[in-house]
Amino acid sequence: MPSKSLTIKTRTGVGATLGAIGSILLWCWSGICFRKGSEAMGTMVYLTFITGGGALTAGLLQYLHCRRLSDIFRLPSRVMVAGFFGVALYTVMLAAAFGMAAPSDIGLINLLNYLWPIWMVVFSIILLGDRPKPFLVISAVALGFLGVVMSRGIDPFYQLPSSFLPHALSLGGGFLWAMYCVLLRRWQIPEEKGGTVFHFFICSVLAGTIAAFKGQWQSLPPLTGTMLFWVLFGAVGPVGLAYYWWEIGVKRGSIRLIASLAYFIPIGSSILISLIFKESMSAGLLPGAILIAGGAWMVRSAGGQTP
Repeated sequence: MPSKSLTIKTRTGVGATLGAIGSILLWCWSGICFRKGSEAMGTMVYLTFITGGGALTAGLLQYLHCRRLSDIFRLPSRVMVAGFFGVALYTVMLAAAFGMAAPSDIGLINLLNYLWPIWMVVFSIILLGDRPKPFLVISAVALGFLGVVMSRGIDPFYQLPSSFLPHALSLGGGFLWAMYCVLLRRWQIPEEKGGTVFHFFICSVLAGTIAAFKGQWQSLPPLTGTMLFWVLFGAVGPVGLAYYWWEIGVKRGSIRLIASLAYFIPIGSSILISLIFKESMSAGLLPGAILIAGGAWMVRSAGGQTP
């Protein structure tokens, strides 16, 4: 008969794993939130609300679990600087990409962002001295880009987008996030010192400033139930709970199961985008997402540093 302490520990591990799975499901909604929020109140205004609300949500959870709120701001200076680019600026760039993309390109913008596990391997070779299996790395990169091409479908492939800016923002944001993750590993920063809550506060300030510069606060429409829903859902869900649950999950849960299920995010998000934004649906979107997820999995098999 198992001891009481072992039973408690097992239940804690199962709960942590379920929390991380909840994070994965919530992150599948990130792009949808960015787009819906942009349409309702402007990209940077919406981002101000959800990142500020998400940081408050995570801070409240930290307080309820009797953790010191001061730890949120006790970060190494290099983590603060790297997090500005890798979390705050990355989130601004991704939200802007979803906000300005043509309806037919929303799915592609989403998948360009999810090339970041491949960039992590590239940066790990440069910054960590890793020597992954070269054939698998090359195959993973090729598979990822093939997924991007396929996601656009055959017919639209011959029609170039009216603007490549959202594509560049999504791709560049993935570069920043990958660099940030690899730097945290290079510097051996503990999970509790990653500073996600702090950097989302910074992101909220940055987005609010951009919104003011663009005059979005003056043109803010009256608050509606739909606007309130997307603000609360985006703040509490993909920003607040998701990052909080993820940290607990990777510390206490089944890391193998969590890491394997994380590759579902580009697939799950593509399915949701196809269902909600009919204009972005193409015959190649889901197969492209599967190829990108396969490339990310192959990168891990090659010995890279993807989480």
